[in-house]
Amino acid sequence: MEDLKKMKKTNKSNIKNILITISLMVFVSSILFAQHGKPSTDKADSLAKPSHSHQPTTDPSYSVFGPPRPAEWKFQLGYDYTRKGDYLRNGGKIEGSSAFNFYRKNQRDKTLFFTIMDNAFDHINQYRVQRLSGAAILYPFNDDDRYQFDFGGVFDKIADTTLYNKTAFSRFTWRPNKQLWARVGFEYYNGHELGHSGNLYGESSLSSYYMAVKYKLGFFSPVGVAGAGSLDDVSATRYGGGAMLDGPLGLFLFGGYISSTEEEENVRTLAAGRWAPFRPDGLPSAFFIWKHREDFDFQLGGIFFGRRNRFVRPAAVGMVTGMFVSSITLRMNSQLRQRKLMTISDDFLNADYSVYYVHMNQKIAPTSSVGFTVIQFFKLFTDSEFWIFKEPVVGLFYNEETNPTANYNPITHQMEFGDETEKFWSFQVGSTIFDTFMFNIIHEPSRSGWILSFSYLCF
Repeated sequence: MEDLKKMKKTNKSNIKNILITISLMVFVSSILFAQHGKPSTDKADSLAKPSHSHQPTTDPSYSVFGPPRPAEWKFQLGYDYTRKGDYLRNGGKIEGSSAFNFYRKNQRDKTLFFTIMDNAFDHINQYRVQRLSGAAILYPFNDDDRYQFDFGGVFDKIADTTLYNKTAFSRFTWRPNKQLWARVGFEYYNGHELGHSGNLYGESSLSSYYMAVKYKLGFFSPVGVAGAGSLDDVSATRYGGGAMLDGPLGLFLFGGYISSTEEEENVRTLAAGRWAPFRPDGLPSAFFIWKHREDFDFQLGGIFFGRRNRFVRPAAVGMVTGMFVSSITLRMNSQLRQRKLMTISDDFLNADYSVYYVHMNQKIAPTSSVGFTVIQFFKLFTDSEFWIFKEPVVGLFYNEETNPTANYNPITHQMEFGDETEKFWSFQVGSTIFDTFMFNIIHEPSRSGWILSFSYLCF
């Protein structure tokens, strides 16, 4: 028995040493030689040239996104590992999440997404799950991008139980011209939420349908939404509207409100920022979005600057409109559509310097909530190349995680519920290797945590 413990300890020490060695190799190679690498002149950034997506085209079937370009296929393997306490001596526990992600994107962004995840963390969906999710985007009428059909879903198995969660969505988008945008959608969920009064899980179901329309009138773009649905046999009707104002120098402002016959579902959305021109002008771009409901608060912000800056007008309008419309859709499906389920995101590729701020807090009981706050800084060494490494990245993150707690009170003989917040720092290094592979590693020193991802890029 003692030999077995020593062998486990030795294996874990070897793994840790290997991870530290790899991260140091990538870090040292990236930082020391990035500035001395030769810039890539044959593969300039796409936004350094005029984009086809905002120019007139002779073929109306490409009136929205511009002519096709070769697609990028990405396969990602990732693992998220955290050790809480001293596992060998004090009975601490190891938590982890492993995932396989796959998607394809071209000038239309994501067209196919697939994830298999085994999650052993307690703070995702408030319980541990094994997940299978997927989504696809089709252009069913002669590949004409004025007519877009999306569908997808999530299938969860709650760990240590025989309970399942099922989520599905479908939507159809119509863009007859560059001024008008319209969408209809349907969503369905059947699964289990954390229960109360002695019941660990309670069954829950949701179904909804909605319609959204946006029209651009010069610098003013109004948008309206309407929908209806039921949550656990309680029906509700939702409707609302908003508007986006285009200002000078790419500045924009958005405000919207959605009202429901169930007042706790009323949600406000505010957004402001600046999108970048297709040719760099030396000014940063930025955005901030705030969504608020009685039991839910979400904030998302970003600042991008440097020669590479891909937060252009189509990206800004799509993000803000999508966030507003998603107020009457399922949050899980919203994450699925935005490819946010990847183990390590590749959002740092959008600018030389990037700063992200994300905050989410959701009440799950009168005294308990779940959520997180993170501030992320990325430095991408654009067009830097040394040996097999290209465009290395370094990142620094400040994290706060809030999770529900339940403790038994021996005096009152009752369970007492609440929440607690953990604060920690994490660091990321990574690089593209041989123009084909992408390796990234995030380390959380105070939690003995590692997040690793290895991606294969196929063009």
